[in-house]
Amino acid sequence: MSTPRLLHLADLETIYDDHERVGRLAGAISARRDERTLVVGSGDTTALGALAFVREEGRALARPFYEEIAPDADTLGNHEFDFGVDAAAAWARTTPGRHLAANVDGLPDGAAEPSAVLEVAGTRVGFVGVTHPDTGEIAGIDLDVSFGDPVAAVRAEAERLRSRGCDRLVFCSHCGSLDAEIAAETDVDAVLGGHDHDRVVERVDGTLVARTRGGQAGEFQVVELDDPPTVAVRTIADELRHDPVEVAYRERREASGLDERVGTLPRALDRRETAALVADAYRVGGDADVGLVAPGSVRDGLPASVTRGDVIGVVPFGSVLHVREVSGRTVAGILACCEEPVDETHGRIVAAGLERGADGAALVGGEPLDPDGTYRVASMSYLTVADVIPGLGADTVAEDRGPQHEHVLGYVEDGRVGTNVPSDP
Repeated sequence: MSTPRLLHLADLETIYDDHERVGRLAGAISARRDERTLVVGSGDTTALGALAFVREEGRALARPFYEEIAPDADTLGNHEFDFGVDAAAAWARTTPGRHLAANVDGLPDGAAEPSAVLEVAGTRVGFVGVTHPDTGEIAGIDLDVSFGDPVAAVRAEAERLRSRGCDRLVFCSHCGSLDAEIAAETDVDAVLGGHDHDRVVERVDGTLVARTRGGQAGEFQVVELDDPPTVAVRTIADELRHDPVEVAYRERREASGLDERVGTLPRALDRRETAALVADAYRVGGDADVGLVAPGSVRDGLPASVTRGDVIGVVPFGSVLHVREVSGRTVAGILACCEEPVDETHGRIVAAGLERGADGAALVGGEPLDPDGTYRVASMSYLTVADVIPGLGADTVAEDRGPQHEHVLGYVEDGRVGTNVPSDP
């Protein structure tokens, strides 16, 4: 009897912006699919990038790729909920495979199920899917569902699946660093993760725990369900392209206007440096003293020669630019959020115009912070609704300056570099 094999994907997100890379990923999956192989996902497989942002189909831009690889099972990730529960349910109902969400309560009928049993290579394999328990907060909008404890959900489903005669149990997780805890506290053979874009291959109490840097980074996993299961991370660099998928995305890209060059930078910027540029763009665009951005909201770095698509792909969100008027004491609290992570999801906030001086004092625009003063602080409206930073609630918003990405485009077009973006590595 042959060994069951899984091809595992997660966090595809911005790969749809690059027709060659998404064509290679489709080619890699198609070339490996056979009678002993299932294709499974761990969420965020819808489109998140510049092309999805500018096209009417939006996140469903992922459909040509998704329908070609036809996953056997997939988990709903947090980005599937970015436009609400109905949008997530519509995606799940109209795309191939079994969509799994064991810890999500209140989804419309037919949108997802807690688990699934699939038979491959003479083996009954049970799959459980869970979504990050903080998805309600991460989405930044009201969601009429609840996200429960993934450990409790997996335990309940694992017991039920074992009673149904499953030979192997696989947990498709969109929970990031919680994967290790789930592996330690549940009875599954493998935890295949998403959400956090870091490569992990380890065993926790005998259970395989594996993540890649994500499909957006051109990585996928090949899992052999041996005893014990093993995993290999593969990249798409040398894979043959799937022509129909590549053509579908190339034609969409060519019609989008995203390849128009809008400016140049002294050199290519990495993701952290690009976050600093975005924060400064918000400061300038909001006529503010301080600009802020959560690093997770900046999806990539920028090349030296910048196109419209590069900029939108960095901040591909429909948020507006909020300008707040807050006290100096609130600004001092913001500085603390720039020095220590506010939480696991949002990390250390990136600021422009706000820093700590050599003597330890807070400086705004190079001048000592006045605790009793009033300051203008600009950021993506997401930071308002997600309640990430203390003191930046909706009651502090003084202005809505329109689509936030337009301010970043204008900043690059004007030839600004950013006061906290170094010109040399």
